Amino acid sequence: MNRRNFLKNSIATLLISSLGNWDISLASTTSAWRIKPYPPTFQTGTIGLLKLKPPCQVDDIKARFGKKELLVFPTDTPKTWPYSCLVPVPLKAKAGKKIITFRAITPHDTLIYSYKLSIKKKKYPKEFLKVKKKYAEFPPAILKRVRADQAAVGKACRAVTPTIYWHGPFIKPVPGRVTSPFGLQRYFNGQPRSPHSGMDLAAPIGTPVAASNSGKVVLTRDCYLSGKTLILDHGGGLFTLYCHLSKFKANPGDITDKGQTIALSGKSGRITGPHLHWGVSLLGSRLDPQSLLDISRFLA
Repeated sequence: MNRRNFLKNSIATLLISSLGNWDISLASTTSAWRIKPYPPTFQTGTIGLLKLKPPCQVDDIKARFGKKELLVFPTDTPKTWPYSCLVPVPLKAKAGKKIITFRAITPHDTLIYSYKLSIKKKKYPKEFLKVKKKYAEFPPAILKRVRADQAAVGKACRAVTPTIYWHGPFIKPVPGRVTSPFGLQRYFNGQPRSPHSGMDLAAPIGTPVAASNSGKVVLTRDCYLSGKTLILDHGGGLFTLYCHLSKFKANPGDITDKGQTIALSGKSGRITGPHLHWGVSLLGSRLDPQSLLDISRFLA
């Protein structure tokens, strides 16, 4: 079965499977499972990668991490590490040992394996600002629009589509330096705001913005805070977001190639100067784009 068909069948089954099907009593031998994490210890707010090799050839394999069903996908190295799995570790996740349960279907058996994953709390920078009250609070009309924008973006990023578009390493959408990192916690007049949900990259107005990997455009929207915003669905619950754009170069429903220009950078929305806000979402969690770049070399 080729990679795309395997993924399509795997996700389709994943979407209709119930948690009750995960019966630990079905476990056979587990000692022959091989799993290698990248990085060795996962950190909060990041995406981690697991390379895995079941004890035998399998027809289907799935994974569960807490309440989330994870995507397990075949690799281009079937003899050494035939499968990989992307793992979202939210900012608010607790440190310690966490369990990922793998369920593999063979022609004669169902294999269950529980893997202990190490999670470390990552410290993110903080910034304290004193501003006038009108800049710290939204009037009702603006707040209504902000919440509508958040709902639209959240809905788009919670979908898990059966088609996998991406392949191989992800790339930065613009070449500029990082001007504001993911996870930055700002305090206005002592009150905490939501941590920075992406990475800001220096980009003069009109800079071509490239698709970080192949995907499907699922949202173009002019948002109050993030300005002109485009979201790419890469499949399997993985999305990239591009914000503060000046112009869209792709429309909802378009299939884009990695590196293709999908927009031009700008300064739309509530910002002080032109730049590109680049975000990553995996299974509904906003995560550090740098972590996706870091594991990209292992995605073959």
